[in-house]
Amino acid sequence: MATKITAAQIATDAGVRTVITEGRFPGNIAKILEGDAIGTHFEPQPRPFNARQRWIAHGLIPSGKLYLDAGAVAAVKQGGKSLLAAGITNIEGDFQSQEAVMLCDPEGEEVARGLVNYGSFELQRIRGHHSDEIPQILGYEGVETIVHRDNLVLS
Repeated sequence: MATKITAAQIATDAGVRTVITEGRFPGNIAKILEGDAIGTHFEPQPRPFNARQRWIAHGLIPSGKLYLDAGAVAAVKQGGKSLLAAGITNIEGDFQSQEAVMLCDPEGEEVARGLVNYGSFELQRIRGHHSDEIPQILGYEGVETIVHRDNLVLS
């Protein structure tokens, strides 16, 4: 059943109305199309994900987790902002730049997924620091965002 729910989530994220019903009765499909309330219905998302967002949300296996403070969670979820190093409290996993990671709230619940601009080794050094400190810490000029909002999908 978990696989069916996951498939329904992917479909609704793409803007497709989805129904899970018994496959033993082929007539159910026609009845559903006629409007009968058979099975479990999932309504499409009002603003479906584009192909890139679906790929980030469902096509990639996250290589790690970034734990965020409450301010970073709010900025990402409500503000539509990119993730900055200052909002990261902890890092889990071993990953490289441009790999998928989960962004988690302080309790460990996933709030988003995204493609990270730094590897886990670099992030351990710069987490919690302001963006203008990154060049001094790493010894080179990097990007200021850890996960850019264009590479981030809310869970």
